[in-house]
Amino acid sequence: MARLTSQPRTATDLAVVKRYDVIVVGAGLAGLRCATLLADAGLDVMVLEARDRVGGRVFSHRFGDGQWCERGAEFIDADHTEVLALAEVLGLTVTHRSGELAPEATLVDAGGRAVPMHLHATLAPELDRWDAALHTLAETDDFEQGTLDELLRSLGLSVMARLVIGRDIRTEYMLPPDQISQRFAAHLHQLQRPGRRERHRLVGGLDQLATGLAAQLGDRVVLNTPVATIDHDAGTVEVNGAMWEADAIVAAVPLPVLSRLWPRMPLELGAIGYGVGGKISIKFSRRIWRDYGRDGTVLSDRAFGHLWETTDDQDGDEGVLTSLLSSHDGAAFGALPEAPDRVLHEIERLFPGAKGLAGERGHTDWTNDPWSLGTYTCFGPGQWAAARPALAATFGRLHLAGEHTDEWAGFMEGALRSGRRTAAAVLSG
Repeated sequence: MARLTSQPRTATDLAVVKRYDVIVVGAGLAGLRCATLLADAGLDVMVLEARDRVGGRVFSHRFGDGQWCERGAEFIDADHTEVLALAEVLGLTVTHRSGELAPEATLVDAGGRAVPMHLHATLAPELDRWDAALHTLAETDDFEQGTLDELLRSLGLSVMARLVIGRDIRTEYMLPPDQISQRFAAHLHQLQRPGRRERHRLVGGLDQLATGLAAQLGDRVVLNTPVATIDHDAGTVEVNGAMWEADAIVAAVPLPVLSRLWPRMPLELGAIGYGVGGKISIKFSRRIWRDYGRDGTVLSDRAFGHLWETTDDQDGDEGVLTSLLSSHDGAAFGALPEAPDRVLHEIERLFPGAKGLAGERGHTDWTNDPWSLGTYTCFGPGQWAAARPALAATFGRLHLAGEHTDEWAGFMEGALRSGRRTAAAVLSG
């Protein structure tokens, strides 16, 4: 079994050249899951993490009153069996919620005017037409490598329906419809069964999944230790000017980051699209949006994008609204130092009186985070078919892990599944 210790080591403890059975680059869910399984099998494993924390794009923020929000991944689908099983093993509690929009409580913000969603009488049948088109797409293997934008335009929907659907697409994929493969979207639509999306959060924060796995590895996890280069033939990584060698290397970092570490990365991997954007969360001393009969959900045509309450399944009078800054306009907005002030200004416009109740904020820009360089995988036309052989391949001593390698691409479920699959590949030789 893996050794249990209280604290990971720092890079200064490992100043000399070392050799291991396996070196795992990246202490996100994929890398940690892979490393724990390999350590349990008796291999000498070392996990190298550039950040000062584990979890990667799973990053929780905790407030003084016990409430929390998620700076990165937030929801667990009812079909995310690996995530739910890990939470159970670690003794963690999941919340239960509805992942469906409530039209009476949701605002559609267009042209500076916010109107409850249910008052747009034509929306419901048009949204049904969009769902039907996605279902039809998912049922066929015979379609061109088009974009979601082309599918959306073919339906002749109203401006308001295109706004709502376009915002939903940007929220789901973190890129605009004209950059998203129909084939990839159809695949995810098949996986995400109706009524089972976004059904759970984790009480206390999702990063407990990562810290729980890291605790099983103890001093096998080394923080603040960025890898400079990976040589897949030699089985070496460069760390602080020294070369470390292993029989197998597992690269469990986002592909935009991996492209900087692995000069010989195949072009088809480098071509894969990645979502851009971030999150801004603001705590309020009272959930004022409820005073207006709303649940805090807003779909907007403005750059602040999609707003929702991230504490809807938490106790207390206080609450947190989160703005998901998605796609290119959201990413540009989120990079501004004044972005939190501007989001608060928008919330005040939507829910007058909110500004006086605002308190602590969290601002996370995943696009410009040097250890992420984006949010998660989003395949464009032709990219998924072109890249899948390389995503499943082994390159010399190098194995790939991460959400981008799994059919649940873009999800924590994909990250954990890939970690398990990669560990099995390493153990099989």
